[in-house]
Amino acid sequence: MKYLLITIACFQFAAAVAQTTNNSKGIAGVWKLVEFVDYDSVSNTWVNRYGKNPRGYFIYTAGGILSINVSSDTPLKITEEESKNYTINFHEFYSSHSFGYFGTYTYEPAKGQVIHHVKGGTLPFYTDTEQPRQIQLKGDTAIIGDNIRTRRVLVRVE
Repeated sequence: MKYLLITIACFQFAAAVAQTTNNSKGIAGVWKLVEFVDYDSVSNTWVNRYGKNPRGYFIYTAGGILSINVSSDTPLKITEEESKNYTINFHEFYSSHSFGYFGTYTYEPAKGQVIHHVKGGTLPFYTDTEQPRQIQLKGDTAIIGDNIRTRRVLVRVE
């Protein structure tokens, strides 16, 4: 009986750990970005940093791989030749035109959190960092952010 109780306790512990660290349950898929807003406390309004119809996808594979690409609904239109002489403010570019990063992720449904373990991308200050994000799943819709200062709305497409 003692061994049976120990075995049951081990299985319960393993199940709890698996549920906390399982990358594939609930979040795995291809998610289309439909809203990317930040709250401006000065004007008391939500600001569409990438326009009212931002473009992009958040991809979370069942194996724990992450890829995020975001672009403005009015992308910068310049030719490759023009780009050689174009001067940009890097902060302005990634804050209002486009950004992307990739790596792995950990989904923690009990905490309502996903952690992006960034390995590279267009945001050099994200590389080799962990970026925790609050997440709410409602069917095929995900809301990333605290919904007070930040909100990214995604719809599952795959």
